[in-house]
Amino acid sequence: MKLWGMTLCMLMGTVRLAEAQLLPAFGRSRIGTSGFQFLKIQPDARSAAMAGNAINLVNEPGVMFWNPAGLVYGVDRPWSGQVNHLAYWSGIRMQSAALARRWGSGEVMAFGLRHLQTGAMPVTTEFQPMGTGQTFNATNTSMGLAYARSLTDRFALGLSLNWIYEQMPDWRVHNATVDMGFRYDIGWREMRLAVGINHFGMNVTPQGRLLRPSLSRTDTLSTFESIAPPTVLRLGLSGLIYREAEHKIDGVVQLNHPTDQAESLGAAMEYSYRDLMFVRCGYEHQPGVGQWPSWGLGWSLPRSFGNLRLDYAFAGRQGLGPVHRLGVMVAWGRVND
Repeated sequence: MKLWGMTLCMLMGTVRLAEAQLLPAFGRSRIGTSGFQFLKIQPDARSAAMAGNAINLVNEPGVMFWNPAGLVYGVDRPWSGQVNHLAYWSGIRMQSAALARRWGSGEVMAFGLRHLQTGAMPVTTEFQPMGTGQTFNATNTSMGLAYARSLTDRFALGLSLNWIYEQMPDWRVHNATVDMGFRYDIGWREMRLAVGINHFGMNVTPQGRLLRPSLSRTDTLSTFESIAPPTVLRLGLSGLIYREAEHKIDGVVQLNHPTDQAESLGAAMEYSYRDLMFVRCGYEHQPGVGQWPSWGLGWSLPRSFGNLRLDYAFAGRQGLGPVHRLGVMVAWGRVND
């Protein structure tokens, strides 16, 4: 009872802390009210194949980007690592990596990294809209350390501390954010309830100098408005849909409440055959976005050192084209290490 009381107090405190970011804008248009937009990009292939409905079913090291509590449900190996590559629109590329260490006590620690680079882009101005002949690059980086543990055989908590950084040729900005969440095993048909808060942080002000030419002079801007991270509250419910012999289908429904966009509702399914082959699909309904259903494949290859899994995901939005993701996960070490 004492453990549940402490957990409830912590969750209530988390809600009160997040209230200022999550609730005042409820019911109003919030588009364009936050920065660090690269944090919204789904970094791993398995989650992307399920349209980001990932806080319940995903349990590999990359789950620290969604719900750190999911690390507890990962593969039963002391070490596991994951890398993903994303081919985005207009030549933009994003890589992510995560490394997790599991102890016999049920505690898990993980380190995660995301890096997005745009490649060379032409410099344009109001008077030279076709380009000045110069190019520039933009980079976005996020790295974090996560900790998760089981409090009971059905309840797990997770916390992640992150440092995020954005850089343009004339300005740069960095911030610190917190991800937190829990997962609860209901105990019927493998149903799980999960809640996660991602990218919770303070407003920060970019630093730098921006030159703005006009007809008669060139102004130098050194004062910028503060920006906030794109905080999002997610609630998910997953469970077993079908199981017979070596075939299994899991489903999940997820509600997303971001601070800078309309609420959305998503659903996904994952079919597995002998835990060796996986077929995934998902969809997120959000008015005005025009997102296509996502789908993906996975192959698990047991090896002498542990396990190797390959993942692929396809997603896209109307008018922007397809997006491909590739992922590799490796788990190794003795089970009782």
